[in-house]
Amino acid sequence: MKLFTFKKIDINLHLLLIPIILIMYFNNYMLEFIILFVVLSFHEIGHLIVAIIEDVKIREVNIFPLGAIIKFEYPLGIEPIKEIMISIAGPLVNLILFIISYKIYINFTGIILLDFFIEVNLILFIVNILPIMPLDGGRILRGILYIHGGFKFANKFTNIVGEISLSLLFLIGLLYVKDIFEIIILATMTIYLYKAAKVENEMAAFILTRGIGRKKKKLKNKSVMKTHFLIVLKGTELKSILDIILPNRYNIIFIIDNEGNFLGNISEECFFNGIIVNGVTENIETLLINSKK
Repeated sequence: MKLFTFKKIDINLHLLLIPIILIMYFNNYMLEFIILFVVLSFHEIGHLIVAIIEDVKIREVNIFPLGAIIKFEYPLGIEPIKEIMISIAGPLVNLILFIISYKIYINFTGIILLDFFIEVNLILFIVNILPIMPLDGGRILRGILYIHGGFKFANKFTNIVGEISLSLLFLIGLLYVKDIFEIIILATMTIYLYKAAKVENEMAAFILTRGIGRKKKKLKNKSVMKTHFLIVLKGTELKSILDIILPNRYNIIFIIDNEGNFLGNISEECFFNGIIVNGVTENIETLLINSKK
């Protein structure tokens, strides 16, 4: 449910939050719920700070029963290095909070629910570094594989690892749950991760190509579109070109050699297909050669 929009950022509230709060309140777990919510929010603030530093725009903020989740607007899909850095930031915040609170606990053991605060941060750190989409560990793994093996390979491998890890996480969790509060957390987390991973998997193939489809439709309707021409040297890596591609124009890339001789040109559709298949570290000349076969 959309609450309001602040500086072009949609603030949404998940309706499941209301019954969860009521359940926590009537079972005398309200303080624990507040601690969990605050810790998870700090986790997302870590992502937010790095996103601002990396100049990644924020699309929306979703307030869920287990905290706030920030969705980022990537200009033309996923930039793996930025995604890796942003993803690492959240678990790093939990690790720092765990270390600080643990040191306080050693010297001041009488603080109410400090042990719970420590446990929550440790669990969130461990869970979030698991290679499960859309958890941070899954995004980190996908980003690393994307750089070295292309988007298609990275997404497929990450999905397989994620499904196995999520199943193991749920089974292991059942062995350690102690009461209704922990059962609710485990069940809610598992259901959310399963649904989120399914959506991410369905949409993954369109992350880099969705802009092309919109442009084709716009060109068909208006019969004309502004064009952005780029001239690049034959050895240029695709990731360098990705940074200057314009999302609202049709991009045509001209390739020249070191002496300035024209070698040929490729469309942005060929460019994005090359990224999906070969990865962002491939050079533009390879795509040109493949396009002529």
